Amino acid sequence: MLTQFIKFSIVGIFNTLIHYAVFYYLYSYLGLYHLLASATGFCFAVTNSYFVNKHWTFKGSDTKSRYLFIRFLIVNLISLTINLTGMLILVELFLINPLLAQLLMIIITLVVNFMGNKFWSFR
Repeated sequence: MLTQFIKFSIVGIFNTLIHYAVFYYLYSYLGLYHLLASATGFCFAVTNSYFVNKHWTFKGSDTKSRYLFIRFLIVNLISLTINLTGMLILVELFLINPLLAQLLMIIITLVVNFMGNKFWSFR
C-alpha cells in the first residue's frame, strides 16, 4: 500500500500542477469565477489521473471492470464537492485569496482521493 500511495502522490503532484495551472490561467488571465475555474481545472486533472492511476499506480487491480470509470468518477466528484465547498467557505466567508484557498483544498482532497480510489475504485 505504501508503494501505491507514493505512486498516487507522484501522479497527484502532476495532477495538482494541471489543476492549478488551468485554474490559475482561467482565474488570473481570463477572469473566470474562482469556483468555475477550479472545477474546470479539476476536470483536466481527473482525466489525466484516471488513465495514469489505472495503468501505473493500481495496475494490479481489477482494471477490466466496466464500472471502474464510474467508481473513479464518483470518488472524484466527492473530492470536487469537498474542493468547491472548501473554496466557497475559505474565499467567501474567511476572505482568503482564491489562489491560496485552491492550494489548501488540493492538499485536503489528496487524502480523500487516495482512500476512495485505493479501497473502492481500483480495489
